Amino acid sequence: MSQQLLYSVIAKFYDLVDIIYFSKWETSPRKAVSDRINKNERILDLCTGTGTNAVNIAKQFPMTKIVGVDLSKAMLSIAKNKADKENADNTRFYRMDATQLRFRNETFDKILLSLVLHETEDELSAAILSEAKRVLKNDGELIVTEWEKSSSPLKRLLFLPVELLEPKSYKKFIKADMHSYFAAYGFEIKEYIHCDYSKVIILKNQTS
Repeated sequence: MSQQLLYSVIAKFYDLVDIIYFSKWETSPRKAVSDRINKNERILDLCTGTGTNAVNIAKQFPMTKIVGVDLSKAMLSIAKNKADKENADNTRFYRMDATQLRFRNETFDKILLSLVLHETEDELSAAILSEAKRVLKNDGELIVTEWEKSSSPLKRLLFLPVELLEPKSYKKFIKADMHSYFAAYGFEIKEYIHCDYSKVIILKNQTS
């Protein structure tokens, strides 16, 4: 199965993640991400998928300018439909490779990267984070959302389908020390926010 065909299948079910795991807004990573946004900022939603973060932020902060990029046509089609339905005119979605972004250096105030790094091997992760660092303003923030195991037995049971479906890279990533992991790519952790089934990591450039 080709990658585009695979994502065409996944796109139809992708938003079930929010319904099953992030349904409580107050403790969801979506809220934790939006709480870091200020009006009039330029936001890049890297590997935007179906555009959930981008559209949520666009609705809350109509003065922001939000760009979502992804390689999947199917995902982007859903994202654009969401934006149209919500009249989120401050969003733009483009088909683009996250390792070869067509943006100038230091373009964005905030960059979002949600549930991506655990799926990628080291070489691809390095390329994505290198591009993120390039297009992020020196005083900007990279906001990473990733899975996190809960201490609750019930939540661990509910999370089991995710663990069974994730690629081999997931097990390595979930055990990694996040400070060392991001330091290798030139980022420093500013804040760590624990959410339902997930963590939101606020990062800054080590040089800033």
